[in-house]
Order: sequence, then structure tokens, then C-alpha cells
Amino acid sequence: MSDQDRQHWNLRYAAATLEAGPSAWVVEHEALIRPRRANSRALDLACGTGQNSLYLARLGYRVDAWDISDIALERLREVLAAAGEALDVTPRWADLDDSSIPPATYDLVLDVNFLQRRLFASMAEGLRPGGLLLVRALMRRPAGDDRNPAYLLEPGELSSAFGQLHMLKYVEDVVEGWAALVARDPS
Repeated sequence: MSDQDRQHWNLRYAAATLEAGPSAWVVEHEALIRPRRANSRALDLACGTGQNSLYLARLGYRVDAWDISDIALERLREVLAAAGEALDVTPRWADLDDSSIPPATYDLVLDVNFLQRRLFASMAEGLRPGGLLLVRALMRRPAGDDRNPAYLLEPGELSSAFGQLHMLKYVEDVVEGWAALVARDPS
């Protein structure tokens, strides 16, 4: 991402109110994503102000929260300082155009509403044996879609991008324009 992208997101987060809680889609999968062992690690890509990161930490994960926005990460640090509970969340500034995910590091990799195709292989490789990948991203609608196509999945693209994983759930909503995947590392 360019410095222009960082500035765009900083302006957006500076003007935004903090979200009240995690993504409803993430919460919907709580039974599946609860940590299965001690010291489970999660990566929240493009975490924004960290609502999903905080949720995962409350479930018991040690969370790496990556984002390009300095302001979003500072807001996350403020929430962590004021939380009144010990939450293991490590905010990290990351340009996801240049970053790579360390292999076999995470029990859960979460990507909600961020699309960086270059990271697809790294997301799968970043899973520990048996680890989970949860991705929900915007998808091109069949007609009249005025959103930037660079940030939209094509129908079927998400499922084929992670064919090396065991697919637990896959949904495409062509009317609303999103796709979601829950998959497990088969190792």
C-alpha cells in the first residue's frame, strides 16, 4: 500500500467512531474458532481499530493485529490500556502490500473485508497444522457494480484460492456482493 493509502485510512479512522463490537460473521463462528490448545495464536489482518482482535483475545488467543493505519492502531492501544482486563493483543503497523505471514505460526488467520490476493498463499502457509482460516471479502455483483474491481473477488475465486485447505464452509452472496470461507489446514 502506498503512503497515500495509509493517509486515506488514517483520515477515515480519525473521523470514525469506534465500532461497538466484533463482526457478527466472526461471532457466528465462535464455537468453531474457540482455541483448541493453550497459547493459541491468531492473526487479524487489516484489523482496523481491533474489535475482532479484542474478541479473539477474550476467547483466549494471543493476537497479532496488523493494519496500515497508525491512527487505527493507536485507538486499539487506547482501548487495550483502558480495558481493565489483560488482553494479549499486539498491534503492529504493517503494509500488507509488502508484508508476509510467517509460516506455521497461527492457529487462526482472520481476514474480514480486506482483499490482498498476494497474501492468499501466505495466509494458508501461516497456519499451524489444524489451524483455521476465516475470510470474508467483497465480491463482484453480476450487474451494475460501481465498486472498484481491484478490491472485489470474482465468483468462485475465494474457494479456488484455498484449495489446499479443507473447506468447512463457503458462501457467496451475489446479490449483496460478498464471499466467505472457513477452512482448516488438513495437516
